[in-house]
Amino acid sequence: MSTTTLQQNDLNLMSKNLQQVLPIVPQNGGDQLSEYALQLLRMRHPESPVDDILHEMEVMAEQQNVPIIGPLEGAIIQLLAQIHGNSAKHVLDIGTAIGYSAIWLARGLPADCRIISIEIDPERARIAKEFIARAGFANQVEVLEGDVFELMSQINQKFDIIFQDVIKHVYFGASSQLSLNLLDFCIEHLRDGGLLLGDNVFCMGEVLHDQAEKLPEQVIGIQAYNTRVATHPLLDSITLPVRDGLWVSRKRLER
Repeated sequence: MSTTTLQQNDLNLMSKNLQQVLPIVPQNGGDQLSEYALQLLRMRHPESPVDDILHEMEVMAEQQNVPIIGPLEGAIIQLLAQIHGNSAKHVLDIGTAIGYSAIWLARGLPADCRIISIEIDPERARIAKEFIARAGFANQVEVLEGDVFELMSQINQKFDIIFQDVIKHVYFGASSQLSLNLLDFCIEHLRDGGLLLGDNVFCMGEVLHDQAEKLPEQVIGIQAYNTRVATHPLLDSITLPVRDGLWVSRKRLER
């Protein structure tokens, strides 16, 4: 079944899921070791105007139940972007929310790198543009509003880094098959040697349940996504057990 067909069949359910208010993962993992790691992080990174904006976003996200990756995971994706070096020219951020991850990525990338960030929620997209502009990255980050499958069918390019952080209950809750379609799409649009990052590997611990149990579609989707990433012949991957889990994958070079 094609991605386009799935999108048409499940569009109404995705729209309904978008209105749901669900529990979100704590920004910092919620344990003492995570708090200690955060203290160490703040020793390394003196406060700056951008840090003030990120902190404002963290407070807003907690108050309004907006899922963001938090400072520990943010620092990880920034460092991974820096390690990738000046070769990164095109980056895709799938799931903008209020622009938090896009700002962390932009901090680690050269000024001439362009980031496309996609958000399905119109109000969050609007807020993200405001925060990104205030952080000084308006010329580097372009926020596109709409469904990732529909928008990316219009973009014909390869990316050096892709951060996949869609709202899982909206997409995977509509159909677990969408998780695999999304992964296939990411790999197809990732250049050889590029980085694929994926958030919410653990789904707040729900992935530990047996697949024989009656599970929500989004959990089945994440389990399927994880298995495909772990076994995909084009990816070298590792799971970082930070917060809700982060996939770090590199697309193998063609020989």
